[in-house]
Amino acid sequence: MKLPVKFDKILLPKESIDMKKWCVVACDQFTSQTEYWEELKDYVGKDYSALNLIFPECYLNQEPQKRIQNIIANMEKYMSDDIFRVVDNGLVLLERKTPLGHIRHGLTMIVDLTQYSFKPEDKALIRATEGTVVERIPPRVEIRKNCPLELPHIMLLIDDPEKTVIEPLLKEKNEVLYDTDLNMNGGHITGWRVKDEKRVEKALQKLLDDSVAKYGEPLLFAVGDGNHSLATAKACYNESNPLSKYALVEVANIYDEGILFEPIHRLIMNVDNKKFIKEYTAKVKGMVKSKLFDGGDTIEISLPENSIEAVAETQAFIDSYLKENGGEIDYIHGEHDLKKLCEKTGGIGIVLKSMEKSALFDYIIKNGVLPRKTFSMGEANEKRYYIEARKIK
Repeated sequence: MKLPVKFDKILLPKESIDMKKWCVVACDQFTSQTEYWEELKDYVGKDYSALNLIFPECYLNQEPQKRIQNIIANMEKYMSDDIFRVVDNGLVLLERKTPLGHIRHGLTMIVDLTQYSFKPEDKALIRATEGTVVERIPPRVEIRKNCPLELPHIMLLIDDPEKTVIEPLLKEKNEVLYDTDLNMNGGHITGWRVKDEKRVEKALQKLLDDSVAKYGEPLLFAVGDGNHSLATAKACYNESNPLSKYALVEVANIYDEGILFEPIHRLIMNVDNKKFIKEYTAKVKGMVKSKLFDGGDTIEISLPENSIEAVAETQAFIDSYLKENGGEIDYIHGEHDLKKLCEKTGGIGIVLKSMEKSALFDYIIKNGVLPRKTFSMGEANEKRYYIEARKIK
């Protein structure tokens, strides 16, 4: 079986660029907190920053075409200003220290989009871990299709309990490519050049070959973050543009101590709170204590013991209720932020429990995908920051 991986050129800002202003958190974070993005914009000012090359999703409905045009113009300007340097093989070893004290490691590489699918029946080598909302793809295609660059927040997971792919590289940290604090309380990140691509390739190949005996079918990568971005990239693949066949990602080992699966809570707005809560608590119940925020009030609830089942039942109820009664939903990382947003909006916040990360690959093999928004790899400010870029035109 051929690896769904390519080792090719990627771009990093030159040493003269202020990396603390350059690095920016994933665009699908803080979607109900525009103040976060406005504060970041004020901090960046007129300096070079990935903020000017991405589309924060809290602005998706605010003059999208104008914003897209500005993104493309900024990408072209940054390239003409010659602010980038090249990493020939695309391999950057990362160490991320989060503000919550977690340390995780990752490795950037380029993957073949023809080997990715969000449809479980395809049994692809790169698989989605959650249900993909197809309606979310077209607006993201509008953003990507004419851009000359991509900046990834996609994270793929490998099931590598023997720690054969990434961890051996930690013993040979040599050339530092960047080393910076991250803005907006994002912690710290360091990146090193990885020269021995053959070792990485060999370790990945063994992991892929062994997967058949382990799972009964080949599987190398499961999407941890950024599935809709990966689906968008595939939707933009055009045979006349060979660069569009690939996407830049970060790969992490599910057994890395710094990889944490956090729950994604639900924020329900513009509904009859009393009616919603009465029907939800009658429909979704179990033996595990949790809580629900009703504006500024806290209500104790009980959820199914299996965290995946609790997410599935909760999401099914919400989808049905909103379809029949109207209202809005948002997905919030962090109980503290959920509580604040409920107090601010008068909405309802459902606090969910986290799943065991060791169960992920087996679940994907047996069931296809998790319920939508089952887990998040860390809190919002622990998410991947945009740093590296790649030409896609």
